[in-house]
Amino acid sequence: MRGIEAALECRREVRKGAFAAEALRKIGGALETPDRVLASSLLYAVSRRESLWKHLLGLFLRKPLHALSAETADALLVGTAGLVELRHFSPNALVSALVGHVKTGKSPHEAGLVNAVLRRVNEEAPQVLDRMGRSPDARDQCMIWGIPSWAGRRWVEDWGKEEARNLMKLSSMTPYMSLRVNRPEDGNSLGQGLGQAGIRAWPSPFVRNGLRLASNPFPPSLPGYAEGWLTPQTESSMMVVEAFLELLEGGPVLEICSGRGVKSGQLLSRLPVEVSLESWELSPGRVASARSEMIRIGVAQRACFKTGDALKLEPGQPPRAILLDAPCSGSGTWKRHPESKWRLSPERLTQMAELQSAFLERAFRLVQPGGVVVYCTCSLFREENEQAVGAALGGGIDVVELPLDFPDGTSVRGKPYGRVLWPGLPWTDGFYTAAFMKRS
Repeated sequence: MRGIEAALECRREVRKGAFAAEALRKIGGALETPDRVLASSLLYAVSRRESLWKHLLGLFLRKPLHALSAETADALLVGTAGLVELRHFSPNALVSALVGHVKTGKSPHEAGLVNAVLRRVNEEAPQVLDRMGRSPDARDQCMIWGIPSWAGRRWVEDWGKEEARNLMKLSSMTPYMSLRVNRPEDGNSLGQGLGQAGIRAWPSPFVRNGLRLASNPFPPSLPGYAEGWLTPQTESSMMVVEAFLELLEGGPVLEICSGRGVKSGQLLSRLPVEVSLESWELSPGRVASARSEMIRIGVAQRACFKTGDALKLEPGQPPRAILLDAPCSGSGTWKRHPESKWRLSPERLTQMAELQSAFLERAFRLVQPGGVVVYCTCSLFREENEQAVGAALGGGIDVVELPLDFPDGTSVRGKPYGRVLWPGLPWTDGFYTAAFMKRS
């Protein structure tokens, strides 16, 4: 499979609900490096500014995009994104490959349309984009930066016009990979292996045992990955766990909404052996992935995962500390997972905020008196952050907010609770974190 065909296959998986990174891991492992890079570039180019590509195609199509076959629509979206953003790839080669793909597919009669429309996109899109870039219209600006219009309006309400525009720009930034070194004693060997593989890496100034890369290599191909020496993880995610660990005064520790176990692995790598960790996750598939990850990094013997609804599960022991990584919009990670923003709606945001408040109130009830609860989301919407916290605090449980220790310059104070980690670097995402102690 070549890079363009792989991009179309990945796009089909994303359309069905997969994350782009998941689709690339599933399909990209069998590709040579140049084809994997091309597939990744095309897939993320589509996902970052999908509303813009649909807008452009609407100017050149005589019928709505959704009236065409899904195969043809994907080819047009991939082609439009590639023609605009992949400046070092031959436009003729891209268009020819996409036309050939449609000819051999289920809708060969639409191949001529793909050819004609993409040729017009290549010739006329630069002028259209130039006009939109100079436009003061908020809708045009949201499309240029790849933000759903309703989300852009929400950010203006939450942050003000200037900061909202800054967030739009930051959300379009190209992210780079950061790594967590799971065992400090392996750090030297890991650094040597990365250097020998031609991968530039240097220590993070924000987190212990963190490395920054100036690229996004395929994780399983990294030296030390199979041995469990490293785990891809954003620095913001690592900082949240480190801030949580600073507040601990013994266990047991409960992790609610543990996902695929990235933070679980960091906790188990850093917690004293005598402190137990119990992790809850609703999705059986994510729990299976988490257990595989614990085996890979060598902490499976200490891992305890429970599958089920966090509003109904009961802990094995009353927790002394709880880390609640609530399911959220992921708006702070849109530069890393751009496909997720097009699946979100204001209604879905409100539903998640209600669930987040319920999870936090349950955490307040479960934790021991004198114990600590840390609530976090990878969101930049106040509805999921300060407002969700405020709703949970209205449940009548006696808690007091605790200060959080983040490196200087990485966060701003929430209004009025918690702190917001800013997505200002290629290795950091937007995160919200608030910490509370339950009064005795």
